Amino acid sequence: MVTPDHPVIKPAARRIGGLTGNLWRLALVIGVAQFSMSVWTWQFGIYIETLIEPWQMGLTFTASSIAGLVGVPLSGYVSDFIGRRKTLLIAYIPMAIGLFFLFSFPVWPFLPIFYGLIQFGWSFVVIMARAAPADQISQDKGKDAGRTFTTVLLPAFAIDGLSPLLASFLLVSGVPQRNLLILGGIGTIIAFIVSALFVRETLDQSIQEKARSGSIITLRGLGNDFWILAVGLVGLYMSFGLAFPYLGNLVVSEWSVSTSDWGIIWCLSSLTIAALSYFGGKLADKKLKTSMVLSVLSLSLIILGHGFLSGIYTLLFINVIWGVVIVFWVASERALIVQGVGEEKKGRALSTFQALMSTAQMLMMNVGAAIWTFFGSLRFLFIIAGIVALVSTIPLSLAMRYITIGDESTRCISNQESVE
Repeated sequence: MVTPDHPVIKPAARRIGGLTGNLWRLALVIGVAQFSMSVWTWQFGIYIETLIEPWQMGLTFTASSIAGLVGVPLSGYVSDFIGRRKTLLIAYIPMAIGLFFLFSFPVWPFLPIFYGLIQFGWSFVVIMARAAPADQISQDKGKDAGRTFTTVLLPAFAIDGLSPLLASFLLVSGVPQRNLLILGGIGTIIAFIVSALFVRETLDQSIQEKARSGSIITLRGLGNDFWILAVGLVGLYMSFGLAFPYLGNLVVSEWSVSTSDWGIIWCLSSLTIAALSYFGGKLADKKLKTSMVLSVLSLSLIILGHGFLSGIYTLLFINVIWGVVIVFWVASERALIVQGVGEEKKGRALSTFQALMSTAQMLMMNVGAAIWTFFGSLRFLFIIAGIVALVSTIPLSLAMRYITIGDESTRCISNQESVE
């Protein structure tokens, strides 16, 4: 019997832009979920700066990272066992609870608890937005992996761009910042309803049974390439953890850009990503390893630029460039993560990788807050973060030399034999 959780997989199904109809429905649902976050997160650091001290901000971001760190691996393991659709529905519950309570009681020490609940649920959504397209990539034997990963995110990035624009308009119109949290909560409820009605399972029942019959912890089964990539990229994620929780504060306080203008610039950056998602991912597929190294190098220079440059038009320029680079980075990173991993382990591969990188980010968040507090300069913090990212391109370049890219089915068989 065909149900939303027990699909009949049709490899020859008609596709638009490389995606099946079900993946497009999933992409639109992820876009709705993205609205529930993007409408308020772009100015969250600015908002809580008026409520708590910098060290409390650091602890708030750390608490949310810990919550996400728990949710990321859990979501991957759960989704391999019960399917992507059910896991996605579970995700919206803590998100909605956290958003409504964060709106009602935005005070210390409850603020990090509610924010952590939101990030716990959101971590499930993030992994499902990767695991579901990975299921299709597995059916396609690894063909056009980068394009598939980025195209699924096209609606999400478009909404990520438009949501701050809407929020900026509301703020200029006199709507309090905290009211954006209510909009996020409503978006989460809508995402739950739409997911339940229109999204079908992407992971075949036989693969779920295969996952349940195997070992729960499969660290060795992820393959050597997976761990080489993780080591190569950890420095970049440490750089992100150092600085990016405080990006909004840097832009408003030291770049002297208004909150509403920052929302518009954020919008244009995300719309750039959305516009290039299909063609950028397709181009990245041609040279995944080269795309990986060049995108990380570019990201490093952009982070450094935030520490040295100034002016609203300069900020607009580097954020549009940021959007271009992100497309190639996302496509190459996610394609490299799942290449060579068995079809029943792809959810766990994606979630394990994200858990490792989130750990690196979490460890650096309080370091970033300490640097900001001690030196009193966010520009200096971004310069340090940029240097860390720039240095990280060295081990990443070395890692790319040891990663082998070939046919998906061949890699999976080879990887399984090496583990056994």
